[in-house]
Amino acid sequence: MSEPRPARRPGGGARWMALGLLAVALVGLWQVWGLERWGLDGPGPGLFPLAAAVVCVALAAWLLIVPGPVRASVDADADDVDARIETRDTFAWYVVALLALTAGAMLAGFTITALLVSVIIVRFAERRSWRAAITYGVVCALVGLVGFGWLLRVDLPESGIERQFYALVR
Repeated sequence: MSEPRPARRPGGGARWMALGLLAVALVGLWQVWGLERWGLDGPGPGLFPLAAAVVCVALAAWLLIVPGPVRASVDADADDVDARIETRDTFAWYVVALLALTAGAMLAGFTITALLVSVIIVRFAERRSWRAAITYGVVCALVGLVGFGWLLRVDLPESGIERQFYALVR
């Protein structure tokens, strides 16, 4: 039996990663700041990059402020093998979700695809409850449909659900 490893320092490598993300996000924010965010006909080319850069800056700042969890001593052999298997399974479920996204966008429309992909990721890849997965999927589908399809007028893949929704709100 091997000796347990000592507890890791909180945030060692994670803080460097957060600092790198913050630097890249600030450069991105600086680059997109001058782009037009809104025009007479709706969102401009700088709206989405600005939103993405702001989210990245906020997440990086959060990661720098809040330290990660401290891992207690672990058994090197058993936990490392379990972690590799779990990582491989999680990756496989994300691949399945991407395939569902590709096929669903062509065949099922936005709402069904958003719900399906969210359930695959939350339930199977992240191992949450069915209730959490379905709730998250419904919320994602509604936010996408209302925010992008209706308010921003983005052309989303359509099915009967999207056509019914647009008939109600337009």
